[in-house]
Amino acid sequence: MIWVKRPRGSWAKLKFDSSRKAPTMSENPFSEFSALLQAQRRQLLGEVRERIAASGEGLGFANQSKITDDDALADAAAERDVAMVIRESRELQDVEAALARIAEGSYGICADCGGEIGRARLKAYPAAERCLPCQQENERLRGQVHTPRL
Repeated sequence: MIWVKRPRGSWAKLKFDSSRKAPTMSENPFSEFSALLQAQRRQLLGEVRERIAASGEGLGFANQSKITDDDALADAAAERDVAMVIRESRELQDVEAALARIAEGSYGICADCGGEIGRARLKAYPAAERCLPCQQENERLRGQVHTPRL
């Protein structure tokens, strides 16, 4: 059995049988991540649906003022709920994009440098589209990482 790199950068395991037939492809080495991502997708879909259903009126969250007499507090609660749905929706998009990369064979390949994304990074964040150095550079350039000042 040997590992070979496909043209699009994904890896496949080849098994040779004793009858000298052509090699056959075995299971995708990223199947464990596919299962994790599918579970995360189901969880996120459930959370978004629950949040929307709990609002009683869709994404408007207009019923928050019925819960409290304080309009400012109702507005803040509604804004928080909308922000949570937006965050969960973005995370869901990231998960679905990772599942698409698995299907097309480019999962585990950095979108910026084309290098391999380490398994430890993928275990920590299965939807990762960049290797750690490229992600850090991307965040630095976008100003998302704030270093503490004394």
